[in-house]
Amino acid sequence: MSTRDRKRRSSPAAPKRVAPKPGPGDFYVREFVSARTGREERFRNIGEHPLTLAHARRKISDEQFAAGEEFRRLCELRLGRTRDSTDMVPGAGGAGAGLCFPQAQIDAARRLERLRTRIKTRDWVILEKFCGEGWSMAEAVRVATLCHPSGVLFRVQEALDELVAAREGRTAKSA
Repeated sequence: MSTRDRKRRSSPAAPKRVAPKPGPGDFYVREFVSARTGREERFRNIGEHPLTLAHARRKISDEQFAAGEEFRRLCELRLGRTRDSTDMVPGAGGAGAGLCFPQAQIDAARRLERLRTRIKTRDWVILEKFCGEGWSMAEAVRVATLCHPSGVLFRVQEALDELVAAREGRTAKSA
């Protein structure tokens, strides 16, 4: 038996990964994880949020995606789960006893308010609906503007560019 045959026999067969079954709103892509060999792969759901799907389809740039992801994270933090009346413990003093906002929620709300002062109102509505609440591009633009001469994609890219400028500390209104 040659050395090559011995290596083939001794190396265990790599388990074949089965792609997950997509449900409604699920779009899975296969991506390679390992930088060295390029053989390790995983499946990533790009349909979990319209922002991720737009980036995977190359509709928005990496910089716009990073700004949109930060905006999304801040919106999720701002609306994060806190204790409410359904979490009452007997003898704790009633529905409103001991309720407080975590510092992360307060910081997220302040950061969003700073961004809001630097962004035009219509662009803010688009960003809030598209990035923050996960609406489709067309729905977000339709809510913000009754009629716009340019396409939906261009309008969303314009709003994300304004968010990028606001993240850097400059106002797009004055630019």
